[in-house]
Amino acid sequence: MLDLDLRDGLETTVSRLRSLAPAAGDVRRVVSDILDMVERGGDEAVRGVTHRLDRVDLPGDYRRPPAALSSALAALDAELRAALELAAANLRAFHEREAGVSWRETLPQGQVVGQEVVPLRVAGLYVPGGRADYPSSVLMTAVPAQVAGVERIVVCSPPRRDGSVAPGVAAACALLGIDSVYPVGGAQAVAAMARGTDCVPRCDVIAGPGNAYVTEAKRQLIGRVAIDGLAGPSEVMILADAGADAEWLAADLLAQAEHGAGAMGALLDVGGELAAPVAAAVADLAARLAIVSDNVAIVDCPDRDAALALIDRFAPEHLELHVDDADELLSEIRTAGAVFLGRRSATAFADYVAGTNHVLPTGGAARHSQGLSVGHFQRRMSVMALDASSATRLAPAAATIAEEEGLTAHALSARLRAGAV
Repeated sequence: MLDLDLRDGLETTVSRLRSLAPAAGDVRRVVSDILDMVERGGDEAVRGVTHRLDRVDLPGDYRRPPAALSSALAALDAELRAALELAAANLRAFHEREAGVSWRETLPQGQVVGQEVVPLRVAGLYVPGGRADYPSSVLMTAVPAQVAGVERIVVCSPPRRDGSVAPGVAAACALLGIDSVYPVGGAQAVAAMARGTDCVPRCDVIAGPGNAYVTEAKRQLIGRVAIDGLAGPSEVMILADAGADAEWLAADLLAQAEHGAGAMGALLDVGGELAAPVAAAVADLAARLAIVSDNVAIVDCPDRDAALALIDRFAPEHLELHVDDADELLSEIRTAGAVFLGRRSATAFADYVAGTNHVLPTGGAARHSQGLSVGHFQRRMSVMALDASSATRLAPAAATIAEEEGLTAHALSARLRAGAV
């Protein structure tokens, strides 16, 4: 556990917190080679890389049979199925509120302008897997795509030894009616979705969290395919004062730390009364739950303003406000992926069932980015319509600007519509 004092300086504190997430390492060349192999070799390269890295031999057509997905759903524990159905319903209710709508407006010169909101045709979703099973990641990525109206959803998830995907992932796909599921992970999965192969459809957008190789593949393919963002290790920052519960704080800090791979939790102790009891609670819970607490930090903050300055500079993925006036404090928060108001609003609820999305910006990206939304799966097309009257009224201004820029054909095009030539 790391003890920090904000009095040592804002930038020093931010730097030490960021150092808890290890550098991804030099994966650029490895990923570039994999992308090039899949670009040139298609499915054969996907099967070859999967054999080499995962020790799994994929068949010629490696799409999972829909019957296998249905069987996974049928075999799902009833309590788990009910929990996934609840989570899906709450996610759908949340994302339906943000769905964009087409619109039109008539401006003073008579022209009609507007936007058409168009869903992307094919969305590729990366769901982490391998030894782990993350059905929640299926829900978090697929539900906003479905709300957006995406025609086809493709899911890639690392293979098990028998060439299947994790059973919870398969069941969640079946629950949502997704039948294009491929047991492929890593950079080769991202490459296949971006390029398109005989087996894997070419996707318009790729969304979902993954390891350093997945993130680097997404980075290298920006421009060829839309991406949701570049995810790093998970993180939580908790602002709390003397009224907070030490065990609750410890549990929330360790809930992030147990993600491993550089995930971190930081308590901003306003007033300095929480450090000792929270440290003791973290040590106790870490021992009981067998979670390494090296990436847990407690930051001594002299006052709330200092804590807010640290939050603003750090831009955490998750921000919990364990204070009595959390609602009022929200107006002072500008840089966080998601904010959890009040002591009972643990990040764990949003990770699964509350309805908000758990695919969020990390590593300070909350300064300029937001969580996964319906908008990631839609395009907005500008629309304009002129009649004779509006063309006549707009032509002189359009031609004047065009001639200033030396674009005489533009000026002529506008004047012709107004009958001014």
